[in-house]
Amino acid sequence: MSSKSPGKQVWGKRIDASPDQMNLEFCAGRDVKTIPMAENSLIQYDIWTNLAHVKMLNKVGVLDANECDQLVQGLNKINNLFEKDQFILDPLKEDVHINIEHYLTETLNISAAKKMHTGRSRNDQVATDMRLFLRDKVIELSNEIEILIREILNKSSQELESIMPGFTHYQPAMITTAAHWMTAWSQAILRDLVTLKNNLIFVNRSPLGSAASFGTSWSIDRKMASDLLGFDDVEENTLDCISSRGENEARIAFSISSLMNHLSTIAQDLILLSTPFYNMVDIDKRFVTGSSIMPQKQNPDFAEVLRGKTANCHGMLMSLLGLQKASMSGYNRDSQISKYTIIDIFNEILNAPLLVGNVIASLKYKKEIMRKNCAVGFINAADVADWLAQTSQLSFRECYDLLSLSVKYSEKEGILTFRAIEQARKELKLAIEVSESDVATLNSPENLIINKTHIGAPSPKCVQSMIDGQKQSLDEIISGFHQIKEQTTAARNRCFMQ
Repeated sequence: MSSKSPGKQVWGKRIDASPDQMNLEFCAGRDVKTIPMAENSLIQYDIWTNLAHVKMLNKVGVLDANECDQLVQGLNKINNLFEKDQFILDPLKEDVHINIEHYLTETLNISAAKKMHTGRSRNDQVATDMRLFLRDKVIELSNEIEILIREILNKSSQELESIMPGFTHYQPAMITTAAHWMTAWSQAILRDLVTLKNNLIFVNRSPLGSAASFGTSWSIDRKMASDLLGFDDVEENTLDCISSRGENEARIAFSISSLMNHLSTIAQDLILLSTPFYNMVDIDKRFVTGSSIMPQKQNPDFAEVLRGKTANCHGMLMSLLGLQKASMSGYNRDSQISKYTIIDIFNEILNAPLLVGNVIASLKYKKEIMRKNCAVGFINAADVADWLAQTSQLSFRECYDLLSLSVKYSEKEGILTFRAIEQARKELKLAIEVSESDVATLNSPENLIINKTHIGAPSPKCVQSMIDGQKQSLDEIISGFHQIKEQTTAARNRCFMQ
């Protein structure tokens, strides 16, 4: 996140709080931001791939110790320049691979660099770079998702008894709590985290040494190179290694699209619940923007941008799937486009989980209004039907019919009445007794919520159990990501060692 001051907005006088910089940048998107070369994202990974390949070539006797040392030192010099933003790709050199090789041969005058491409092709080189890129990006994204889930669970713990209406078809449906609503968000996002971790199993295998698609006559050690790159193992069949380029990108893109679907659901929930017509949630003013013409406006732009970015991710996922369709086995230049697409997806979702987490952490629920809205639209009708079926000899369907008529006869009052239930009971000739105190109890949303005690229900005790379970699941999933990160870091340190 940028540390720059957001400056003054044209709508600044309406909104007291200074706008959140991450929110401003997220909403502005590419309006005032340039996009770097795609290959810039691969420089650090191509250096790493080269180092692993060079050390492997030394082991199998293609490079002697002196040649290996020169190349390792040269590649580390390039890496130092990269870390200072001083290694600039020359478009005339076509790609990152040739830029690095040319720098070693022409700028650093390392003649051994002419041997560096022995036993490989740019086909397996870029496939390796992309897997390293995907691995890092997925781990980074997992960190953001972890923060988001913890923010949701922390907020849920504060709202266990915050009664509110639930909706189906955008209409009042049944009573729930803010905590139950939010733990639905976190449960869905936990699934996305699991999917990302599972997809790393496929990503974290080395294609290096596949060459153009059909291997090489050089006696290379693919396992050594794989270990130096921190992969779990070698992706065995060389033809599949190259033919499948774009497949891992599509797997990750699907996981991201699913995540963005869930974030867009949160976005839509907050848009509606924060309108003056629902008026149950206040979004912190740091995360709303104003209008250049309407002075009164406080717009949840972040939520609308989230929905738009979600649609973009869907489109890019379809592109990645289409790129793999009907290509002959082996390398095809179509696959080059998958590189741009997956890089664009990660750029598109940058900071999305963090921003949503910040918004949720600062939400203010309007509890009096939420409870009042639990009396709107006969939202307790289904629960009353359940209670009648549980406390009488009637079937649920008979009780459902009783409540249908009771609602009809209570429309003027806007709340279930003893009079209406009695009228409906007599009309249907049902043998059931309901007192006025029963009706008063059934019109209390707290009484209805507390009776829902099964797994996953909205009562405070059940939701607390969900929170505890989700925290445990999150810890276990994140531990797996940490193990991959530690393995990756250790391998990188070994590989860059001079």
